[in-house]
Amino acid sequence: MAQGKNGKADTSDVAAQIEVIKSDIAALTALMGDVASQKAEGAKANAAGMADKVKQTAADQATLAQLRAQEMGASVRTAAEDGYAKTEDAIRQQPAMAVGIAASVGFLIGLLATRRA
Repeated sequence: MAQGKNGKADTSDVAAQIEVIKSDIAALTALMGDVASQKAEGAKANAAGMADKVKQTAADQATLAQLRAQEMGASVRTAAEDGYAKTEDAIRQQPAMAVGIAASVGFLIGLLATRRA
């Protein structure tokens, strides 16, 4: 600091130093704003990337589940067709027994239905 004749600091030097400090603070504030903006943009891009990954994983899992459901449906259909064919063969080989079983089942269902009513 420059001192005048009477030992006091020169006010023009102090004012100049204050202006330098103000400009440094303004530059620092602008720099911090830029850094914060860059960080926000980076976080936004990262979040978008993660959202895309989650969306793709969900789509993959849905496709996999659909394929498994189709496989299970085909398996159930095959088992039902096999059971139907075996039942039809058994009825053709022993028609009297099939009629007796059907009558018994119908009678039991009739008994249960009348008891509930």
